Amino acid sequence: MKYQTKLILGYATIALLLSIALGIVVYSISLDYEVKRQENSLDVTSAQLVSQMEDRFRTMDAIIYYILSDYDMLDSIETLGRISDREVQSSYVLNARTTLSNGFNTEYILKNSYRTVFYNQLGDLVSSFNAKEARQVSTDFDLGTISYLERAVQAKGKTVLIGAHTDEWGRTDGPEVYSVMKALQGYQMGFLEVENTIESLSTLAVAAPGAEFVIVANGEEVMYSSNGDYSDTESLRSLCEKAESEEEKISGMLVSRSSSEEFDLSVIAYIPEIAEGDGREAILITAMAAAIIAFGVCLLLIILWSYILTKSIRELRGVIEQTSLENLDIQAIETDYGLDEVRTLAKSYQAMTKRLSQAVNSEKRALMLQMQAQFDALQAQINPHFLYNVLNIISGRGIENNDDMICDMCGALASMLRYSTNNKERYVKTEQEMNYLENYLYLLKARYGDKISFDVSIDSAVRDKLLPKMTLHQFVENILAHAYGHSDRRMIIQVIGTMYSDHWEIRVQDNGEGISEEKLREIREKIKNVRKNLENRRGMEMEIGGMGLVNTYARCFLLYHDALIFSIRNLPSGGVEVTVGEWLNRRSEDGISGVGGGR
Repeated sequence: MKYQTKLILGYATIALLLSIALGIVVYSISLDYEVKRQENSLDVTSAQLVSQMEDRFRTMDAIIYYILSDYDMLDSIETLGRISDREVQSSYVLNARTTLSNGFNTEYILKNSYRTVFYNQLGDLVSSFNAKEARQVSTDFDLGTISYLERAVQAKGKTVLIGAHTDEWGRTDGPEVYSVMKALQGYQMGFLEVENTIESLSTLAVAAPGAEFVIVANGEEVMYSSNGDYSDTESLRSLCEKAESEEEKISGMLVSRSSSEEFDLSVIAYIPEIAEGDGREAILITAMAAAIIAFGVCLLLIILWSYILTKSIRELRGVIEQTSLENLDIQAIETDYGLDEVRTLAKSYQAMTKRLSQAVNSEKRALMLQMQAQFDALQAQINPHFLYNVLNIISGRGIENNDDMICDMCGALASMLRYSTNNKERYVKTEQEMNYLENYLYLLKARYGDKISFDVSIDSAVRDKLLPKMTLHQFVENILAHAYGHSDRRMIIQVIGTMYSDHWEIRVQDNGEGISEEKLREIREKIKNVRKNLENRRGMEMEIGGMGLVNTYARCFLLYHDALIFSIRNLPSGGVEVTVGEWLNRRSEDGISGVGGGR
């Protein structure tokens, strides 16, 4: 009980501190999130406004290029700049003005501008009719009264932005407009100007609720202010200073500025007041509620889990103290609590004791299996001795009856038994394998007589190479079992061992009936599966346990690995050829070199 009380008090103190910290973090994160949200919204707003203004200026600039790209209108502009004596060539001047006027009043220009106007140093003036309450302006004007002409001239043919100004070409009480203009290059080529009203800027879309904005052209020239607070240069500089000051966020103002890469234009968007009052109070109340709830939940959980933990720990302690080698597999923990981390630990301990018990039992079984294997080995040594004694008896009777062939056959069979039952060596030189095979071939010759013949040719260098025991015997035995069937033809078996520069190989051939393609594919597929199992260390005992052709491949693979040469194929002249060998200076492509037939 004392331990449980201390546990509750300790964890309750930690929970209280964590709850207070949680409340502070929630308040800070919530407030910062609200400011960041408004900042992001304001950044999007300023960027969107710049994009909208760029679209408008591009359209206005496109009108100028549209006029200059029209051959008739461009020729008219050149004509008006070239004719100085207007009385003599008045018809040419009139035609040029008419062409320009018709071009300016196309649907494209009228739809995308308040007014499009051309004027030059000779007093020519042509304007569109799209402006509200507009009239066709006369030529009675003075270029010296237009303050922004010098800026266009200095731009040397580039398009310039003109901020808010009174429409020079309409009535005296005309609206405020902004424009783009170009000083045309050439002698007295004049100017092209495209206007739109400042009033149309009030339709610009604003993403951030409550945001105001100021459009600035040509550095510090205020083009438009959404609420008029920053409509002059001095107030604009104050707003820019606020955009660079972090203190303005604390005092409640957020400012974002975006600029155009294409035009000398920037937009300053701002929110006069960050959400305060009820907004911050709501955030504070939320943070306090989160802290209180967190502490209450933690306290309840601490009381509950302290009781469960102490009960399970006591139970686990009792089980551990009672554990011994005699009851490793019967220890169990009984409890009424299903969701208990300590109980999970207890079950892990119980599983560990079971595994320990199984390991002890496995060790006992392994000891008994080892003893049984030793017994089997002794028995295997006794059985060949019995056979040798029987063969000696038969050989003795042959000597008594003067039958040398019986003696030779018994000697050959005894040598084969001695070779095959010797468990000390798994791999032997080809010379030893050939000695064993010669005894086997002698017995076959005694059995079949003239119906069978052998041709053995082994290079001396090949005789020193290693082979798994009884490999060649298995090949010859396979031939006798499957190659001839019920055929009466004379059986011819050839064993050829050849040494090459990069490999050596032994080929065993017959003149039998061959193997069907279906059976050949089946053998090759089994060989590939055996290789895969051996490489993955699966089923190795099964693969090398028998003496069939596939199992002979498995034993050869264990000896040579990727250097193994092993193939089985039908000969063009009839019969089957089985090849085994080894690459000397390189690795084979797939470890089943020529399973399909080639070497």
